[in-house]
Amino acid sequence: MNELFYRHQMALMAVGRPRGASARHADFDLPGHYADRIDAYRARRGMSRYFAVARPEVTPIIGG
Repeated sequence: MNELFYRHQMALMAVGRPRGASARHADFDLPGHYADRIDAYRARRGMSRYFAVARPEVTPIIGG
């Protein structure tokens, strides 16, 4: 589990970095991939979801 958390965090930090010409899968969502794996791990063990999905009706509107 810690390995998945680590890899997810590293993937999140790498999102903003410019990529070289050798990046083969530039459109692949690596942070999303690890988030899905973490959720699957937790579901197999009967745990609640880790990554909550924000619902539009509870998201505050800033400046509105």
